Amino acid sequence: MKTCLFGLLFLGLTTLGLAQNELAMETSQFNDDKFTPRTIAIQNENYLNLELEAAQPLAVSIKKLQKTAANFDVTKDPVYSKNKAITYTVNFQSKDNHITAIYDTKGIILSSEEYYEDVRIPLTLSRQLAKDYPGWAFQNSKCNVRYDHHSGSEITYTINLKKENKQKSISLTI
Repeated sequence: MKTCLFGLLFLGLTTLGLAQNELAMETSQFNDDKFTPRTIAIQNENYLNLELEAAQPLAVSIKKLQKTAANFDVTKDPVYSKNKAITYTVNFQSKDNHITAIYDTKGIILSSEEYYEDVRIPLTLSRQLAKDYPGWAFQNSKCNVRYDHHSGSEITYTINLKKENKQKSISLTI
């Protein structure tokens, strides 16, 4: 039985080894005059890069709602008018979290005010709080984000700490 299994294993491995020979062809040059590379511009790229600007990873719930706001196409809305240069205020809500975003006529987010409740705070902030407040437990957290197309973003975390019968509220702005 052992020799049979060993033989089947050996045959299986040799066939896999042979299958990899000359599977792909390598070319060093790409000579196609018809090919032109194209770049794709993401409409609300600055808004989606809030995480990079803050140099802190944002919670998944924040990213999901922000992606929904960034992908919203105001030009497809029934109230959209291409003849008027006006702004559009759109509200997005998911449970206790919400975004109020202001779009221009091209669909670019000019500014937003965001509120998130019970979000995971970035690891670097939680480590710093644990060092600064030893023995205190995290009770809950809130996050406020203010975004402006020209001046960037401001992310503020409000964390409530609890130790026995004492409570503290700490605000950290990134």
